[in-house]
Amino acid sequence: MKELQRADYDDHIKNECNKTKTSCPAADMKYLWAEICEKNLLSKITANDSFIIAMFPSNTKSYVFNENAKQEWQISHDTNVQFVIYGKNLNGSILSFTIDSESCSFERKNHSYILTTSSSNSDQTIIEQVFLTINLPYYSSTLYICLQSRDVTQPSHQGDRPTLKLNITRLAIPVWATILLLILLLCLSSLFSGLNLGLMSLTPHDLIVIQEAGTPTDRVYAKKIYPVRKRGNFLLCTILLGNVLVNSITTILLDTLIHGILAVAGATLAIVIFGEIIPQAICSRHGLKVGAKTIILTQFFMILTFPVAFPLSKLLDLILGEEVGATYTRDQMSVLLKHTVMPDIEESERKIMTGVLSLKAKKIRDIMTNLIDVFMLEADQIVDDELILTVHGYGYSRIPVYDKQRENIIGLVNFRDFAVLDTEFGKFTVRNVMTFYNRRYAKMILPDESCYDIFSTLKREQYHMGVVVELDTSSEKDPKPGAIGIVTLEDIIEEMIQEEIVDETDVFTDNRRRVRNILSQAPNFSAFMRQPDATDDTTNVSAQMKVAIFQFLSITVQPFTSRFMSSDILIRLLNTHFYQQFDYDEDKNKKDNPTYIYEYGKPVDYFVLILNGQAELVTGKEKIVSIVGPFSYFGVSALLCDSSNQVEGILHAKDHHVRPFVPDFGLRVCENLQILRIRRKHWLAAVRADFLEKKQKSDRPPSIPKPGGKQIDFLTQELEKADCVYQLEASIKPSTETNDKIRDRAISFTPLVNSTHVPTEEKKSVGRRSSSFGLQRSDKTLPESSTTTTTEDTHI
Repeated sequence: MKELQRADYDDHIKNECNKTKTSCPAADMKYLWAEICEKNLLSKITANDSFIIAMFPSNTKSYVFNENAKQEWQISHDTNVQFVIYGKNLNGSILSFTIDSESCSFERKNHSYILTTSSSNSDQTIIEQVFLTINLPYYSSTLYICLQSRDVTQPSHQGDRPTLKLNITRLAIPVWATILLLILLLCLSSLFSGLNLGLMSLTPHDLIVIQEAGTPTDRVYAKKIYPVRKRGNFLLCTILLGNVLVNSITTILLDTLIHGILAVAGATLAIVIFGEIIPQAICSRHGLKVGAKTIILTQFFMILTFPVAFPLSKLLDLILGEEVGATYTRDQMSVLLKHTVMPDIEESERKIMTGVLSLKAKKIRDIMTNLIDVFMLEADQIVDDELILTVHGYGYSRIPVYDKQRENIIGLVNFRDFAVLDTEFGKFTVRNVMTFYNRRYAKMILPDESCYDIFSTLKREQYHMGVVVELDTSSEKDPKPGAIGIVTLEDIIEEMIQEEIVDETDVFTDNRRRVRNILSQAPNFSAFMRQPDATDDTTNVSAQMKVAIFQFLSITVQPFTSRFMSSDILIRLLNTHFYQQFDYDEDKNKKDNPTYIYEYGKPVDYFVLILNGQAELVTGKEKIVSIVGPFSYFGVSALLCDSSNQVEGILHAKDHHVRPFVPDFGLRVCENLQILRIRRKHWLAAVRADFLEKKQKSDRPPSIPKPGGKQIDFLTQELEKADCVYQLEASIKPSTETNDKIRDRAISFTPLVNSTHVPTEEKKSVGRRSSSFGLQRSDKTLPESSTTTTTEDTHI
């Protein structure tokens, strides 16, 4: 046979593959041609010798070819691996193995295989192809191929070409042990990953805070972790070294079980899911607990990695410095508190904390009360009843004092400074009171100063109020400070808590917008001020006395409590001329002709309160005499004649159906005396007026105008009605109406607009009640009633 060229050889190989109906990759053909050329096998092919050119595994997943190392086939022991063998005269030949690289005479193995070609006309083919399945035990050395022909007694060595060498490998670790080790490594990977997030996110400062302010369980956990966590860089190096080490080993072990892309994908998924995602999700929420429970393992790995981790940690300390915990500015802390949900902190507490943090940045200008809104007193103003009641009406405890101009604040007075002053003769001015008490205050506060700094100053100097001043630089002279507002300790505290502090005596909830406090319990005593056009001078009852009378009656005496009339009605009632003054006549008293306020057994319809002076109280059949003084009161039963004392019953009761009050005691004047006397008809008028006002507020009907266009005061209206009815009874005897009908009309709840039945002269006398309210002397008592029942009604 002529010598073959490469092109002829390629065509021949393809024909051979087609004859045997097997695949012959182009790579195999190129390699066979290279083998033939390099090893000078053309002469053998043309001869009739038996030899093997090359062998290839048919399944690429069942072998490894160490191309860069020993260049040999690596197959697993006790594993079926199919090879495709190319050669000449292979049919019937015996294939065996040896560990000798040159001869088959030594170190031959017992395993042998008989080769059988797949073509029936193998004698006509140049290159033969044999499929052989090999299953060999483990050998520690490389195996070489020996081939023995049918007509030869000794096998021939096939050489040390790479494709004819086998390396039988075995797993260093059993499969079950490898699986267990992979599970352990994944657990360690998850531990290191979780600790990296859980422990490193807790700074030493955080652990100190938890030890001091955490729950009992968290305190124990933090105490265990702190000694390890304070070595931050050492712990970080240990965790990262351990994590990288176990992940690398996991990849290597997994490659011994599965090969190729599956090993890469499996290792990636296992490490990401079980070594990163799950542990970090757990430790981000329970890092403190996990770190405390695994602290022994952490310490063990710190010791294990000490030779590498400790020097690295010292290098990091040297380059980066010691670990610094998270720090926040005031603004960052405010935002953190605002957006962090903490179940044990209420919204009001959150507002207070953010208010305190923002106090440093706020200026006094932003919180002060502008001068135009400040209630102040002029230094030369006379201290009288009107001034005191005006101050009381505003409800402020501290009032600035100015001299001539409001911008010139010179001092401060306290409302209680007026408590012990005698205001009757105008002896004192505001300046006198201010100078005497010399109240301390911050005299100069600049508007651009920090609220926090002023708060510290007010606390340190024990001030409650300060004057905010601004320098006037408009003139060429030296700048002169002028007040532009005031600021109090309460204003700064309100900025801290971010709410208005309003107590029961505050008239306004906002001084700037003048918003009134609807819940204010401070009564308005402006009605007690002396009117400049007042003409009645029968008594001299000061405003302070009227305030004292109001407080005493509204708290102590039942008919004047809030059950029957409001504080506003009572104030206006006490400002009516129900006061009387008695001048004691000693000569008249010696003639056994005393002046009686109450006389034993004589019916009366009025209540009496002693204001100034003393009276003699005569009680019992033995006529025991005792002295009673100011704020002793008598005749409560004259007002509350109804035993049930229900407001509805009192309003609808008729005077002729009411039992008169018959005192079982006597009360007579023994020195100059001043009293308050209120008749039942006037008290009933006040009760009806209170009822009408409450009804009007609930129903909100249109206001009732007087003929002059002004709104009617219900109390004045009811008092006029009561006086008109009794005057009509005394002066007019209508033929069509009885006294009962007149009284029924008088106590009706219809507002009286026109009084057509009252003569003009009598209208002029309405309101001037002082002369008609005179007390009866013992020789001019009221007509006796048919009822003789007596009631003890004396309060001393």
